[in-house]
Amino acid sequence: MSELPDGWIMTPLEDLGNWGSGGTPKRTNPRFYVNGTIPWLVIGDLNDGIVTYAQTHITEEGLLNSSAQLLPPKTLLVAMYGSIGKLGITGITCATNQAIAFCCTYQEVIELRYLFHALKNARDLLVAKGQGGAQQNINQTILKAHQIPLAPLNEQKRIADKLDVLLMRVDACQERLDRVPRILKRFRQNILDLAVSGKLTESWREDNTVRISNTVELIQIEPIGDFLSAINSLDYVIPDGWVWLNPDLIKFSEKHSLSIGPFGSNLTVKDYRDAGIPLVFVRDIRRKNFGNETTKFISEQKAQELWAHRVEPGDLLITKMGDPPGDVAVFPLDRPISVITADCIRIKVNPEIVSIKLLSLFIESSLIRSLIKEITAGVAQQKISLQRFRSMPLPIPPLDEQQEIVRRVESLFAYADRLEAHYQAACTQIERLTPVLLAKAFRGELVPQDPNDESASVLLERIHAERAAQPAKAKRDITSRKPAMTKMTKESVKEAIRQLPQNKFSFDELRENLTGDYDSLKDILFTLLSEAKPILTQVFDQEEQAMRFFRAGK
Repeated sequence: MSELPDGWIMTPLEDLGNWGSGGTPKRTNPRFYVNGTIPWLVIGDLNDGIVTYAQTHITEEGLLNSSAQLLPPKTLLVAMYGSIGKLGITGITCATNQAIAFCCTYQEVIELRYLFHALKNARDLLVAKGQGGAQQNINQTILKAHQIPLAPLNEQKRIADKLDVLLMRVDACQERLDRVPRILKRFRQNILDLAVSGKLTESWREDNTVRISNTVELIQIEPIGDFLSAINSLDYVIPDGWVWLNPDLIKFSEKHSLSIGPFGSNLTVKDYRDAGIPLVFVRDIRRKNFGNETTKFISEQKAQELWAHRVEPGDLLITKMGDPPGDVAVFPLDRPISVITADCIRIKVNPEIVSIKLLSLFIESSLIRSLIKEITAGVAQQKISLQRFRSMPLPIPPLDEQQEIVRRVESLFAYADRLEAHYQAACTQIERLTPVLLAKAFRGELVPQDPNDESASVLLERIHAERAAQPAKAKRDITSRKPAMTKMTKESVKEAIRQLPQNKFSFDELRENLTGDYDSLKDILFTLLSEAKPILTQVFDQEEQAMRFFRAGK
């Protein structure tokens, strides 16, 4: 910060409270965990807010036999490994692992909420100070040396109060925005369901009594068995003038108008090429954003062998497999002729019977989804039975009504797309709002200053003088229960690493073989990790949310 408001001062975090970090009881000792009652926090438990829940609990014995420390409520927590700068404030008495630093603040110097917001504002700066390889970390030395702009104590409270109110409003806005995708999804689904039910064009039918008679002349079917049960369970009644047809009745009469992709040895990865005739996979079949530029190809000769499985622009594609199967898309008009792969269904629809757009919309409706479920087999991998798909009943309106349905659905979907664009823009604005408010707060621009407030520099000098004048006191319980440690060196740590029985070890397992200062050991380990030829590497165990070290060699 180039210029501070009057009465402010840049202050290292070390001057604002008692700092420390936790530890991990030995995982191999069940007495340290079974029936534990002490909440033991890992980075995954931090929520950038008040922390009241821990996934894991440890016992009193586990606490006493590790470097974990019991922390009171209103203790600040800062992630040092992986998710650098992730924050929390304890809302319960708990302990943490060594990936989390904690600070019991000096209340006469710093308002806890002010410090919390200041560190949130400084998160990018802390991340930039990360050390190590792929897993960037900071240590307590780095953290405690980091400086924040310190305002007069009374102003800190005003800033914290103002930020609490404003950020609460931001969170409320974000919460409301988070509902929008679900609302839009339901809206689109309701439109599809209204379309397939005929309710979307109910008034249109009343105003347009003239019907194109082609559907009446077609061979019609009647739903039976499981199909009929599924239709009845949804209380579906086909509108007047509509007919039940199946995929075999709406496709072109030519051979291979309805087919699936090649299977078995007909198409294997050995046939794949970097150029040639494109392949279409299940993952490509999406109504929006069909496929992408990166795909596999086969030679023209192989494509000729698989000509029955070709797909041309305007064909309808359906996923035969998925969770659930039945995703549908029209093969884009700007794509070259391609070949479908296993678990894809391709149907060449006769446009004199049904609009390809209408069919693709209807297949996404709850009614057709329910019917697809009836022709799906398998447990681990659900697949559509092609034989039953051929006979699946589809409600088909007259062609003129089909066109009106497509027009109305596309109009309503376009409206939903515009709402979604507004939602995306609002999300971008909300994401920017919190950093803007924090930056403004710590430039001294969020609340008015009071010239009567004692300046931060005078406050710090007075507090330091008072502390220096007081006789030495025993440290708080969170630290006094641990035995004192003597000075250690880089060479002594190296030797201890060489003497460990296993190449993989935790911080606490190494510490058990050393006597010395806890923080010094951490600093030495960071130094060793940064050497040109380090004798150890570090990996953050995502499952245990704890750091593990690997010895490079004895």
